[in-house]
Amino acid sequence: MIDLNKPGDLVIKPRYSPRIKLLLTVILAVALLALAGLIYNYGLNRAGFERESAEQAQRALQEDIRQLREKNQELQESLARAQRTVQMDQAAYQDLDKSLKASAQEIVKLREELNFYRNIISPVDKKTGLRIQNLAIEPIGTSNQFRYKLVLIQALKHESTVHGRASFEISGIQVGEDAVVRVPAANERPIPVNFKYFQDIEGKLELPRNFQPKRIKVIITTVGGASMAEATYNWPLV
Repeated sequence: MIDLNKPGDLVIKPRYSPRIKLLLTVILAVALLALAGLIYNYGLNRAGFERESAEQAQRALQEDIRQLREKNQELQESLARAQRTVQMDQAAYQDLDKSLKASAQEIVKLREELNFYRNIISPVDKKTGLRIQNLAIEPIGTSNQFRYKLVLIQALKHESTVHGRASFEISGIQVGEDAVVRVPAANERPIPVNFKYFQDIEGKLELPRNFQPKRIKVIITTVGGASMAEATYNWPLV
């Protein structure tokens, strides 16, 4: 009997024929090809799935962009409408403000006219006779010339007409000293006064260039020379 586990003894190995080796090689190659095909198809399917997912994500983003653009357009249109409304409101407010200011000025003017005629017809102090209602003076250009407007009224009683003349005494400083300028001057025509209810007297006066006016006194006298009314105002008057 032969002991196969002992060294030096005979060992019998199986041997395969070339056909069997070729068959095994073919089977192994087919198996590798099949595995490669499976991997390739899996890759294609996976790539297709990811491409479809990417396309879906892209379509979703495009839809979001479209909605955002529409929303932005709506917001721009709303902003434009709001701006037009604000502009219209501002224009309406400006028109209303102008109307209110004009109305206020008109009310002031009407009140002044009402007081003016009230002083003629029925003065508060019930005193009759000539009154100096108002005096306004404004400069003409940059020279020492001025335009004046003097308003005289006869209060309460109007049976007789007032005849006389008006004059001004302007006191101020000239070359560091007190001085008085009389208008009209002695060689000039007098300012006539002739009315029954009221009279507006307008004219121009010119002061010396080195004269600084401080006050102006209005004097109204009758034809006989008696003083009838006087009033003193601070300079300037507008």
